[in-house]
Amino acid sequence: MSLLPGLYLALLALLLAWALRRWWDPVPLRVWAVFGAVLLLLLAPVLFGGKVLLPLDILAGISPEGGARPARVQGNPLQSDLVTQVVPTLTQVRRALAAGEWPLWNELAGAGVPLMADPQAQVLQPLVVLGLPLPLEQAVGVTAGLRVLLPLVFFFLLLRRQGASEIPATFGSVSYGLCGFLLLWLGWPLANSAALLPAVLYAIAMVDERGARRDLLLLALTAAAALTAGHPETILYIGTVGALFAGARLLARPAGERGRLVGRCALAGAIALGLAAPALLPVIRYLPQTHRDRMVEIRNERLKEEPFLLEWTVPGARREALERVARRVTPVFAPHAFGDRRAYWGSRNLNEDASGFAGTAALLAALAAFVPGARRLRQERLFLGLAAVSLAVLALPPGLPRLLMALPPFDRSPTFHQRIALILAFSVAFLAACTAERWRRGEGRRAVLIVCGLILGGLVVWGYQAWPPPAGMAGEAARVVFSARVLQLIVLLLAAGAFLVPWGKAKVVLPMVAVAELFLFYGSANPALPRTWFYPETPALAFLRENAGDSRVAAVGGLLRPNALAVYGLADARVSNPMKPYLYTEALAPVSRSVRDIADMMTRAEHPVYQLLGVRYVVTRPGQGGRRGQSLRPVFRDGRTIVLQRRRVLPRLFLPAAAEMSDETDWSAWLARNRSFANRALVRSPPGRSGRWSAASPDGSKLDLLSLRPAHLVASGSLAEDRLLASSVYQDGGWRLLVDRRPRETVLANGPFVAAWLPAGEQRVDLLYRPPAFVAGMALAALALAAAIVVSTPLP
Repeated sequence: MSLLPGLYLALLALLLAWALRRWWDPVPLRVWAVFGAVLLLLLAPVLFGGKVLLPLDILAGISPEGGARPARVQGNPLQSDLVTQVVPTLTQVRRALAAGEWPLWNELAGAGVPLMADPQAQVLQPLVVLGLPLPLEQAVGVTAGLRVLLPLVFFFLLLRRQGASEIPATFGSVSYGLCGFLLLWLGWPLANSAALLPAVLYAIAMVDERGARRDLLLLALTAAAALTAGHPETILYIGTVGALFAGARLLARPAGERGRLVGRCALAGAIALGLAAPALLPVIRYLPQTHRDRMVEIRNERLKEEPFLLEWTVPGARREALERVARRVTPVFAPHAFGDRRAYWGSRNLNEDASGFAGTAALLAALAAFVPGARRLRQERLFLGLAAVSLAVLALPPGLPRLLMALPPFDRSPTFHQRIALILAFSVAFLAACTAERWRRGEGRRAVLIVCGLILGGLVVWGYQAWPPPAGMAGEAARVVFSARVLQLIVLLLAAGAFLVPWGKAKVVLPMVAVAELFLFYGSANPALPRTWFYPETPALAFLRENAGDSRVAAVGGLLRPNALAVYGLADARVSNPMKPYLYTEALAPVSRSVRDIADMMTRAEHPVYQLLGVRYVVTRPGQGGRRGQSLRPVFRDGRTIVLQRRRVLPRLFLPAAAEMSDETDWSAWLARNRSFANRALVRSPPGRSGRWSAASPDGSKLDLLSLRPAHLVASGSLAEDRLLASSVYQDGGWRLLVDRRPRETVLANGPFVAAWLPAGEQRVDLLYRPPAFVAGMALAALALAAAIVVSTPLP
């Protein structure tokens, strides 16, 4: 079983090599050997040693754990996203598929959140789907291996198509395949975009140069995979770079041949959009409801009120602005100028700041590519421009945020496009291969290389000396900065020497130096930990799994981080996800720390809103959660963990005794004031209509919940009069109500939750979920699949 991930990845690599040799361009066996060695260097413990490529030790401080744990977390603290967001979401997708259902709705997060419409679910992403035959703890390693292997292979093939020979193409491919963006974001959906970008550009080159049916199909499939990458911002980058790359190739063709290339690319793009539509359309519809989108909107509104270029006009502010620009640019050439994952003092975090680094050797060669007068490879000028633009965006000078806000959809970036480091790293690696190819041809200029080496060396030395660490980090920081500076200067000397000596004697030095440096910088960025640490069941969790049933659970403070409970099959009233519904976050306001937090952090163990949400158990530590009240009683204690049980909670569907009908928008304040949601509900009414309703016989009607599946709730009702059906199910627009198999209109109650008015009598109630635009997406996918079959089938 320990060998299975590696053997499975080797099988996939063999299939890829066979397909490339049969239908496209072969990769030489010696180059495959280099790529295989790189994978073993990075992932051998995960692929063949039984380890798990997840920062599971991050869970040590946030859940009640028994047994020995390392005193120091091995992973980047930012990687907590992987164990509290990505893995729980993938677990829910796998559960739905195992049950023979579409993964439409995640009922274990909050009041339910869309699953198909959550990009992090990666439902149709091939690099994730290929891992489904293996257990999830092994599949994450296979997916990571594919995220490294694909860019190595397709960047090599792209460079060969652009005119580079074998060694320069290998140098460029390892510089990109091991760059900071790929390895620092390896566990996130962002890495899908980075892995697939070279494949998309290679397919465009094949369509342009050969234009066979299989080339058009390759472009359609790689573009569809990129559209389902799982990160909207980097998907936009792939589309932009792909369009510019195709446009550059189009302009290089005679005018009479351009129409054919445009038609082929348009057809492949249409097929790709259709194949990705079942996941893409729900995301587009759901995105405006998310916490991420609301935070961006608030930020943009604030920026619009600030004077344009204010920092350039105030002398003191101007200096601070220039310093911030320099701080943002420094990690591009000195990635550890602000420390590493163990001690970091940069402006944001290691992943954001240092992901544009593609190696000192690649930077030296790319810098030389900017000197005019050299004979250029195909589309080299395009990547010179992309490198300059992406570096300017990373620097984020004053005024640039306002300009980006004027360019939809670029105005929706929550990080001001700091993930554009993907394009910078790609461009640097591409330009480095172009420079190496010129030296192979004997066209290199020694003076240019020496000057570029001196400039880069000066920048590296300055970068590690210009930003001293805080006093508390001085000891650790000195070691990190010294070792990183020495490593880069040694690599710079080796790379310069490899260029300056005759090419034939040193041609293999460049790829070797690039691999060694990038591995030393990023090889430990993704810790491999024992498989037994994969979400172990503690006594408190065992108690909750045995007793919680369909009830929801919450935890106060940092105990049992949100979403992680989903791996154990427990419904958590909290959510940790930038794509969570913002309205649900507002509903939690009476018990949460802040509605601006991506992760819902509860501060109170007792409040009536828990009754509405069906929270039966609250996990806390002694002294946490404030006043508990008489409605809570301890039912489990293991020394440092207490599980409190609520005496009364409401099921997912219930019949409140009375209701207030109002069109007021400040419903969150009403939720905070309401003392009993079983007795009173707030129903959203049309503008101008308000009033009160009360049941004549509150106890004369009965509702029994018969089935509770993620996207289908079934209840049986015996109603003595017309009653309001309320719920704690979030309504994103996809929930539909059937009463005795007939559609019935729904309303909103208690904020963003599904409700409806039911007639008197015996009846069956079905609450069904279908994501908005999902059916339309499936229809488009069927058409696209048919078109792909027609395109790939040769005429008789």
